[in-house]
Amino acid sequence: MRSSLHLFTIAASLLFYASGQAAVANEPRERPNVLLFFVDDMGAADLGCYGSDLYRTPNIDRLAAQGQRFTRAYAAAPVCSPTRAGLMTGKAPARLRLTDFLKGSPKPYAKLRVPDWTMELPQSEVTLGNIFKSQGYATAWLGKWHLGGDTLAYGFDVGNQDWLHNRKDDPADVKGAFTLNAEAKKFIDDNREKPFFVAISHYSPHGPIRFEPKLRDQYQKLIDDKQPRQTNPGYAAMIESLDTSVGEMLDWLDRRGLADNTLVIFTSDNGGLSSYTNNHPLRDQKGTLYEGGIRVPMITRWPGKIAAGGENDTRFCSSDLLPSLATIIGARQPDAIDGKDLSLVLTAGKSVDRGILYWHYPHYHNGKPSGAIVKGNWKLIEFFETGKPELYDLIEDPSEQHDLAGKKSEKAAELLADLKAWRTEVGAQVMEPNPDYDPAREMEGPPRKAKPVRKPQKQPEPTS
Repeated sequence: MRSSLHLFTIAASLLFYASGQAAVANEPRERPNVLLFFVDDMGAADLGCYGSDLYRTPNIDRLAAQGQRFTRAYAAAPVCSPTRAGLMTGKAPARLRLTDFLKGSPKPYAKLRVPDWTMELPQSEVTLGNIFKSQGYATAWLGKWHLGGDTLAYGFDVGNQDWLHNRKDDPADVKGAFTLNAEAKKFIDDNREKPFFVAISHYSPHGPIRFEPKLRDQYQKLIDDKQPRQTNPGYAAMIESLDTSVGEMLDWLDRRGLADNTLVIFTSDNGGLSSYTNNHPLRDQKGTLYEGGIRVPMITRWPGKIAAGGENDTRFCSSDLLPSLATIIGARQPDAIDGKDLSLVLTAGKSVDRGILYWHYPHYHNGKPSGAIVKGNWKLIEFFETGKPELYDLIEDPSEQHDLAGKKSEKAAELLADLKAWRTEVGAQVMEPNPDYDPAREMEGPPRKAKPVRKPQKQPEPTS
């Protein structure tokens, strides 16, 4: 009974959404193909065009030169799964209650108890896949998904999360990047009669590090000679392999005559990991709400629409992609979303004031549980264990080195009140004191389950 009701809810939700499409779809408009490069754990300084002093990324740099580079793009969360949920639905991860990577990193002895959060994107949500499909697009999500369930249940014609790619140790196909390209090309060719939305969701540059050995050795020599800020030669080689795969896909679009009517988007799901890269000048790393954890590279290209070589300072968030792309292709936006329609930013390269940004991360990771708000030039982070806020002026202090909460107490109080009101509005889950708190063990994970001891099988009696 429960299963039938669940299926009815999903069907009703999607039917209601689809029923509103006809009038919009009949409007004449130029509708582009959309190719999304969605990379994993790439920091905001991990590309040449973003100031890397080590990584060679000529193809992605060329993409930026042909389009626009965002200087203040943000992930919806400091880790992958909630950002992916925000991108897929246009909703804040806090509203979805999908707030950590699947399946999280429990800390049973920490000071606060992590809420009972959602570990799969509900299939009743209207997704990017549903929206593009409602407009007659062929839809594919190729590569890392990490939202639970099956991509085919979320509006995609094909989808294939294959974790073997993440550990694939093949110098000619690092992290399966070129395999994903081959799948994307075949899908586009097989659906030539339709416009396409294709996401190539890379497993790179997430760990474990994989690389071409000779390339890694070249980077080691560069590090020895130049002593750059970024000093991991294997990670550098992995970034270059990723860049080469992006260039291969872009060249293929050119040869097929598809480049001029394809909106290309390149971005990451969270900031870089400090054990692999250096996010300088941004503070900290993935798993924190400092800028190093949530600022990401973002590049868009649409020839003839977006002026080449531009920089855009719009605060663009992952959750803004759904409403923006819906407008571009003539689809109705779903109800009760948190993302903003920034289609003019994508189609005309305009800089706009996106408004306030919020984050809610009630989990232990590379930092303590916290929430954050960016309002104008100001950013406040509230740490849930202590209730202590930190306040930064991101224009004067983009590296978040000078906490102004004491000097600007009124501004801190204003932003903290806004952040708390937003949490109430979206129904964010709150953390409670943990009765099992043990200061000596607070960063321990749960006890490991003992592996069952297998009894040796009794050998059959020999027969004569």
